[in-house]
Amino acid sequence: MKLTKQKLKEMVREELMNEGDEIYVKGVGKYSYDTLKKNVERKVKDLEKRNKKGNHSSIGKSQLDVLTRMWLALKEYEENQ
Repeated sequence: MKLTKQKLKEMVREELMNEGDEIYVKGVGKYSYDTLKKNVERKVKDLEKRNKKGNHSSIGKSQLDVLTRMWLALKEYEENQ
């Protein structure tokens, strides 16, 4: 595998993000980058499963708001790295 400058930058960026920075999610709490990323991934997969089953009534606005806040916190964290 050839290591390009871009690939090296991505590897360094990923390593720096995994070093234990805490990310504050407004109204929810603090998470490590890895924990927050896994939590968002789990929630999105759950939404996908519910959608495939046609189960759209069991998720409320508050649950979607939490996912939105988590998503935005990840976005802001990654943009600032």
